[in-house]
Amino acid sequence: MALSDRVPLHAGTTILNFDGLIDSTILSSQYAGLGFSGTIVLSAGITLDEFEFPAHSGTNVASDNGGPVTILFSSPIQSFGGYFTYGVPLTIQAFGASGSLVASASSSFSSNQAISGVSGSSPNELIQVAFRAGITKVTITGSSAGSSFVFDDATVSAFSRCDVNQDNSTNVVDLQWITNEVLGAKQAVDDLNSDQRVSVVDIQIVINAVLGLGCSAS
Repeated sequence: MALSDRVPLHAGTTILNFDGLIDSTILSSQYAGLGFSGTIVLSAGITLDEFEFPAHSGTNVASDNGGPVTILFSSPIQSFGGYFTYGVPLTIQAFGASGSLVASASSSFSSNQAISGVSGSSPNELIQVAFRAGITKVTITGSSAGSSFVFDDATVSAFSRCDVNQDNSTNVVDLQWITNEVLGAKQAVDDLNSDQRVSVVDIQIVINAVLGLGCSAS
């Protein structure tokens, strides 16, 4: 069966520490399966004020550039989070496939900068959102002008490739789903062995996952 243009994220959790990028890089499509806008990389000792906004790890962080940060996911994910240091209150919103708001989270303080943050706060607060049925977009809003927060060690948790109906469980429902793709009853999008077709080989991969033998999708 012919394939559509769906490009899934790899299963499991991806951690983005931004340390492989040079200072002042504008984030867009540098990470497979993710699309950033309104985001810039800052490096300690160059454009990052690490005394107020220390990195959670390494020397690089991401920051809001001219407004809210938006992250698009090529396939639905289960959760997104990161370690945030901010000078204004933050809101993270997650949106589902239909574009509707499915989850949100806010910062615990109005500011948690290392030197000038409010009493009781500390930098690098973990803030995260999750939605079992799938997140396709996240927005992170601080100041409307940007340059108001940084984040580091962002985590993106994606579905297993063998969870073809993306309900957070690999079972006989997924086996029926992939069978329907092979038979033409559903759009053929789950080429699990990357041979440019959906076939009985992909069915066998799902069978093995259902039997607890692991998902060998490539």
